[in-house]
Amino acid sequence: MKRFFLLLFSLVMLCGVEAFAQKLFFLEIKPSQSSEILNKISYKKTFLSETERDKEIQNVLFSLYDNAYLSASVDSVVELPSPVGEEVWGEVIYIKTGEQYKWATLLKGNVEEAILREVNPPLLRRGARGEAGKPLYFKDVRKLQEKILTYCENNGYPFASVKLDSIVISNVSISACINLQKNNLLKIDSVVNHGSAKISSVYLQSHLSIKSGDLYNESLIRKVGTRVKELSFVKERIPYRVLFPGANAKLELFLEKKNASQFDGIVGLLPDNKTGKVLLTGDAHLKLNNAFYRGELFELNWKRLQASTQDLKTHFVFPFLFKTPFGIDASFKLYKKDSTYLEVNPNFGIQYLLSGGNYFKAFVNRRQMTLIATTGLKHIITLPPYADITSSIYGISFKSERLDYRLNPRRGYSVFVTIGAGNKTIKQNPKLDANIYNGLKLNSVQYSSEFEAEIFVPIKNRSTLKIGNRSAYLQNDNMFRNELYRIGGFKTLRGFDEESIFASQYSIFTLEYRYLLEENSYLYFFGDAAYYENHSVSFIGDRYDTPYGFGAGISFETKAGIFSINYALGREFTNPINLKAGKVNFGIVNYF
Repeated sequence: MKRFFLLLFSLVMLCGVEAFAQKLFFLEIKPSQSSEILNKISYKKTFLSETERDKEIQNVLFSLYDNAYLSASVDSVVELPSPVGEEVWGEVIYIKTGEQYKWATLLKGNVEEAILREVNPPLLRRGARGEAGKPLYFKDVRKLQEKILTYCENNGYPFASVKLDSIVISNVSISACINLQKNNLLKIDSVVNHGSAKISSVYLQSHLSIKSGDLYNESLIRKVGTRVKELSFVKERIPYRVLFPGANAKLELFLEKKNASQFDGIVGLLPDNKTGKVLLTGDAHLKLNNAFYRGELFELNWKRLQASTQDLKTHFVFPFLFKTPFGIDASFKLYKKDSTYLEVNPNFGIQYLLSGGNYFKAFVNRRQMTLIATTGLKHIITLPPYADITSSIYGISFKSERLDYRLNPRRGYSVFVTIGAGNKTIKQNPKLDANIYNGLKLNSVQYSSEFEAEIFVPIKNRSTLKIGNRSAYLQNDNMFRNELYRIGGFKTLRGFDEESIFASQYSIFTLEYRYLLEENSYLYFFGDAAYYENHSVSFIGDRYDTPYGFGAGISFETKAGIFSINYALGREFTNPINLKAGKVNFGIVNYF
């Protein structure tokens, strides 16, 4: 039995030696006559099989063809002797490159001038000027053919073909002309959705930029899948397809409804610095996407962030007005600061829609602020912190967003910029002493700008880093507290009371690490650092500060929606961090 195992072991070892005795094939290429072009072509010299070596020889020949050496060929092969006891085979290949072929003439043939103006190929420009003697590079010919075909495919001729015709070879010079066969002109017959999603054909065609009656455009057809992914309220069940019944093209999609409308609420438990009790705050948000199947957006937001203070906002967007790339963007805000003042803020804009839901917008924003209770102000002799103000701001906005997943992105960015300028009027309140307005410029020009940006950088497999900035700037000679920006809280500067900081200009930087638990769930640690200034009249105290906040939270998906909770601490001025003043926010987002 022992001898049997020794024999078996020996056989295994012999087979292993045979298996690992790898054959090697070497290649060396030399010119059969003087030629510099071969020295410029790099090639692989060691192979594991003879087939791979033969393919490399063909690749060298193809490189010569691309460099206009059309008659290049293998002249001879010399096999090198194999060293004794080694599985090595070598070859020296002698290649005859021949002469470099050159153009005599290249004529446009039946290619129309309109196509030539669009394609504008250098190769044809040389031929048109009769500049003979240029090398005949295959890559130039292929590039010319591709440009002509691309133009035809995007202008109603998806089945066009192009080739060289009337070829004449004289020694190493070639003459030819281009032969273009357009075939049938095709138009878009219809764009049809066979899925369960309810969506207007007018909106769908406008979003895809493919409308009934348009010429067939291959570049737009190829973008259909990408453009559908840009819509938050539908998804493809199966990929789209294009049919060609007769002389027309029919685009068929299979779109299913995707939950994009949402209702969310945030409840805050904040310590009241005046009473020492806990203050309950709230923020409710309703967002309806494609409710009327035209891709429209309607938002309603109600907030009670402080005692006796309420904030109501509405927003409506209607895209592709009259089948154009323009859309309506209108909003209305109503803000009541206890019994101090009331702010009414309508905004109307026209969007110019870009791909991906991005847009440019021109807008007019009107703000009217009216003092409510003036009884305590009748006998003052200096300007109060609040005033009756009316302003009309005209401006432009730009939004660009590209995120891999909007609800819980791992990579991508979003940017929003707006700038504006307009007239501001301070109204004299008849219930106040008129002398307090002396020296005050009642009519002036006001400038404003806002900037928001977020970048998501993936870290390994389940983590991402969010880097963000939110900034705003308001410039005017006489600014009052009720027209300033209000920052602080869950959506701006965490660790502080909601909208407790008034600023004429600010910049908030955010760094947030997210560990992704599931598609819509993540654990996060964050830090917010801000710089702000307050240049309002009658302001007493430090006009600038650098507050910061930090904390942690978790967001996870439940049957009722996505639930989130976080805890944050903040520090401002020279005040130390107080654990008892920590802010707890929790909320839920339901998508339907």
